Amino acid sequence: MGLRQHFRFDSTSQEAVLEVLRGFSEVAKVDERGGFVVFNQFDGAEFSFDCELVEDGIVSERAGEYFAFLGMFLESLTGAFGPVTVEDV
Repeated sequence: MGLRQHFRFDSTSQEAVLEVLRGFSEVAKVDERGGFVVFNQFDGAEFSFDCELVEDGIVSERAGEYFAFLGMFLESLTGAFGPVTVEDV
């Protein structure tokens, strides 16, 4: 698909992470499938931003025009969970 990265952060539970991700439903199309969430169509941009919830954060694979959404995504994660480490996988 595209760029694959691991976002690592401390959270109390996967449900807490899902609540943050669900918050994007006001600005992007959100398709939730258990521990897997897909975002697309933000502010007129076409993209795919897949998030798999894992024990220590989120593994994401994305493609298209996702840059504006990525900024909001990171701000939401750091606002909710503190420091976020990002690494390519």
